[in-house]
Amino acid sequence: MIMIKYKQQFNKHGFSLIETLVYIFITAMLLAVISNLLMSNFNIRRQLKSSNLLYNDARFIIGQLNNRIHSMSDITNFSLQVENDNLIYRETSQPDLILNSTQIKVNNLVLTPVNDAQANPNRGLLVNFNLSTGDQSDIYGYLNEDFETFISLR
Repeated sequence: MIMIKYKQQFNKHGFSLIETLVYIFITAMLLAVISNLLMSNFNIRRQLKSSNLLYNDARFIIGQLNNRIHSMSDITNFSLQVENDNLIYRETSQPDLILNSTQIKVNNLVLTPVNDAQANPNRGLLVNFNLSTGDQSDIYGYLNEDFETFISLR
């Protein structure tokens, strides 16, 4: 008698084809949504990393130029050049200083001497440059920005 009750409690029929298809469809949709969220998160993280790297280099370059040029009596005592995608600062009797990190490329450096209000020559310097990071084919890792700053002599 116990055996008969046990057999009656469990139905030997499995899931129907419709139930199985619904289960597979819901699971596939959940996996698609989760994988899309993970990929979006990964791509945004790559963009933020590139942006952070680029703007940190820009702040460092502008800070170094500001500190070094601001303390000079004449802006003709140094040179600033782009060589092999690196920004090189040269000053007489000082070793060369590479201002950008290895992941950042520097382009389109333009230095413009500026006169002061009394028409004294070379009292400041307008600095324009372009920084880029990543490969242009990588839409999430590539960033390209132009920067401009004015640095005056004391």
